[in-house]
Amino acid sequence: MLTSLKQKVVSLLKDQVPLDRKTILSSLELPKVLEHGHLAMPMFPLAKIFKKSPQLIAQEMATQLRLPPEIEKVEAVAGYLNFHFQTFFIQKELLENITKPLPPPAQRKKIAIDFSSPNVAKPMHIGHLRATVIGQAIYNLAKAQGHEVIGINHLGDWGVQFGKLAWAYLQWKDDYDFENEPFESLYALYVRFHKEAEKHPEMNEAGSAMFKKLEEGDPEVQKIWKEFIYISMQEYEKLWKQLGVHHDLVRGESFYNDRLETVEKILEEKGLLVESEGALVVPLDEFNLPPCLIRKKDGASLYATRDIASAIYRMEELKCDLNLYVVGADQTLHFQQVFKVLEKMGYPWAKNCHHISFGMYRFKDVGKLSSRKGQIIRLDEVLEKAVQQIKTLIDEKNPSLPQKDKVAQQVGVGAIIFNDLVNDRVKDVEFNWNKALSFDGDSGPYVQYCLVRCRSILEKYQKPLPTAFSQELSSPEEKALLRHLLNYEETLQKAFENFKPHLVANYLLDTCKLFNHFYHKHKVLGASEEKDRLLLVFCTQKTLEKGLKILNMEAPQAM
Repeated sequence: MLTSLKQKVVSLLKDQVPLDRKTILSSLELPKVLEHGHLAMPMFPLAKIFKKSPQLIAQEMATQLRLPPEIEKVEAVAGYLNFHFQTFFIQKELLENITKPLPPPAQRKKIAIDFSSPNVAKPMHIGHLRATVIGQAIYNLAKAQGHEVIGINHLGDWGVQFGKLAWAYLQWKDDYDFENEPFESLYALYVRFHKEAEKHPEMNEAGSAMFKKLEEGDPEVQKIWKEFIYISMQEYEKLWKQLGVHHDLVRGESFYNDRLETVEKILEEKGLLVESEGALVVPLDEFNLPPCLIRKKDGASLYATRDIASAIYRMEELKCDLNLYVVGADQTLHFQQVFKVLEKMGYPWAKNCHHISFGMYRFKDVGKLSSRKGQIIRLDEVLEKAVQQIKTLIDEKNPSLPQKDKVAQQVGVGAIIFNDLVNDRVKDVEFNWNKALSFDGDSGPYVQYCLVRCRSILEKYQKPLPTAFSQELSSPEEKALLRHLLNYEETLQKAFENFKPHLVANYLLDTCKLFNHFYHKHKVLGASEEKDRLLLVFCTQKTLEKGLKILNMEAPQAM
């Protein structure tokens, strides 16, 4: 919506400044305060060209420009040219575009996003939440921008741990209720093996021997391994469904087994492989990075080898333009090495592979998490606790609410998602239950409640909404909300360009604050401006709905 305003300013300035349209467009900024208008153009780049101060250039241009009807005035402020659009024009633009999809991108891209990607036989824990919800939000952002997106589940389904698990299964499976609790039994086996192996190290050798059978295609071990994957995927799918998460492709680590030899062959042909203490590595001294380990001394491949193969598959076979890995910041060095190896291999698209890193969750009174020792905060338990707490709140505040269980799911799960996404992904997050579930603070329930309030106002009107504004909204609160709603499209573009969904979450919080400020100061139903204010409520509702959809949160009908 702001794009159309920018285009009008570009048309106004194109014959006045010696800059091309693209440069003018990229120079336009959003003033920080409403009093400075809707758009601002800095005059500093023109100082050398005109050999005048930016302040003088702005003053001269402000008096010389012939303004179209939709621009109310242009002011010179501290070296900027500030453009104030007519409020009624803003209202018209907003209403005409509020239900339309975003304009198509200048260049539509095909994007692979690797996210969530748990390890088979291990429960998804709170650490997986960030990879899951950040990845899905970036997926949604890319879709909303008009790009083709492939969500990939790079399932951790290969490695010596599966030989150990297969050995444990054959030894102890009868001790567990695999028929009724398959996943819990599988994880119990995993924990038990590692606990027992601390006392009996020879078990690790037995596990390695079992993994060798798996690698060689032993039918019995292959059957057990596939059962592990099936049991795990059934469990993960429940959680993904609860979070509204979708993957387009499951391409686990095992998918690349028959591609690893090709990777090594290319590296060898290009003279990049070096033997180091019996292992094969690619030196990366020129990038001030440690060597990238391609094959261990015992012949086993590593994560790096598989990630090189996965990048080649995504970019060469799937024909993607961007390859994104939504993985924690602790893997930064790993991806730096992988991308530099791809660069040395001569792939020009290596620069289009990006590690979308994120910080970790921090909890008070919780030690180091360990899947092997069974010391984890399970994601299913976190979601269930959130839902139960919301149910308790509903019973206290609105016991007659229809579909209480459904609303509790929407609000409880939404609270956990929003509590993650409202933070800049690069920062660590301290998990706080009271903050996450608050209806008053910067939380998901606060945004959902604001949307419910908008819907309630519109439902109480009980007539068809008008199709156009009849008069100009004049109060500062109305103008501030209008100006903010115009910026939704720009916010999504910036969030996608930087892969930072927190920009959307914070935009929604600001939307709610501005709306509540307007609503508390001005009557809507029954006011002389009723129809026009109802349209402002409608535009707010639609913006909140679209924004929550980007964050993968459901919008309750009532709360």
